[in-house]
Amino acid sequence: MAQNKTQYDFRSTLIDKKIVTTMNNGVIILDSELRIHHYNRWLEIHTHIKEKELLGEKLTDIFGEIKEKTLLRKIRTALRMHTPTYYTANTSHYLIPIKINQIENAHFSYMQQDVSIIPFDEQNKLVALILTDQTNMANTNALLAAYVKKIKELNEQLLKEKELTEIQHKQLLANSRSAAMGEMISMIAHQWRQPLSLITTLLANVKIKKELHTLDEKSMDDSFVKIDNTVKYLSETINDFRDYFKPNKVKLEVKLAELFNKSIFFLKDEMTQYNISYSLDIDDNLSVYTYKNELLQSIINIIKNSIDAFKTNDITEKKIGVTVKTLKHHISIIIEDNAGGIEHEIIEKIFEPYFSTKNKNGTGLGLYMCRVIIVEHLQGEISIESQNNGTKVTINLPKKI
Repeated sequence: MAQNKTQYDFRSTLIDKKIVTTMNNGVIILDSELRIHHYNRWLEIHTHIKEKELLGEKLTDIFGEIKEKTLLRKIRTALRMHTPTYYTANTSHYLIPIKINQIENAHFSYMQQDVSIIPFDEQNKLVALILTDQTNMANTNALLAAYVKKIKELNEQLLKEKELTEIQHKQLLANSRSAAMGEMISMIAHQWRQPLSLITTLLANVKIKKELHTLDEKSMDDSFVKIDNTVKYLSETINDFRDYFKPNKVKLEVKLAELFNKSIFFLKDEMTQYNISYSLDIDDNLSVYTYKNELLQSIINIIKNSIDAFKTNDITEKKIGVTVKTLKHHISIIIEDNAGGIEHEIIEKIFEPYFSTKNKNGTGLGLYMCRVIIVEHLQGEISIESQNNGTKVTINLPKKI
């Protein structure tokens, strides 16, 4: 293997191997041609390949599974924008194939990785790839998906009884609540992944700059402020999750604008992933006296249904709009989408238990539960209609129950 010795000797003077070795992450230094300039001890241990065998070699020649065009695009973006870019375990699974113990992680054969691509030496077009093991998080998500699937299977067993007794009725609500909890935990885990990756990136950046003697006080303070804000965000996410599932039956004065913003907080990652725009037309001071968490659960269910409809329909400009009006004795909430609408034969059955338009991916309890909550618990009305290639859900609630 021919290489320019001067070109690769920089690593011994600019990178303190003791610091990089102590990091519980993989670290690779690459140039813009994907040639390896450094390969830390963590990766040597996990891939069973020594750094000395790789210096000057092209990363994609060593690991043929890597999509070269994608990696080059992310590296060039990081260098051009002077900011990190990422791979996430949720979408890419892994960059470097690392076999794992399948007894501990039954769902995956290879380590699931988040990868941060940090501009390391912009003058020489060098970047640092920092690999973080996200296998446990990914495994947890897979277990949650299995849990939700099991709940759906248990619900389907009740199909034999068309006429629901009071006990069955309560069991349906309990089962749908459990399924909603599983989906919500999955949303929370998804929302945590990117902030955790950001913290890892910021800490690694500080370590590298410190060793290169380029770490100034402002840069360090900025990094710590970002980390502090990210930790606060994670804490708020858990608090919101806890409040959502708190089994209270206390009526409260609820500001509807805040309630809808909370529902979008839980769903925003999925809406961003599918390029769905969202609009809210409401008076910020408009409120109702009702059961907060039950109304929130119904709103999330309805908006989630719209998101799921977009997944199966090829819509160019995906839109979900919410309009809230105050009338003499009640509040009217209108939730509309342009996800293709619902067939006339189906719409008449939409509020029946176990009826789903999502085939095996739905429990058939979401809208049924919404109707029970809104009509029986919140003393309101709910209706649904399909028009103009979209769906419109109208909820009428008393201002006070």
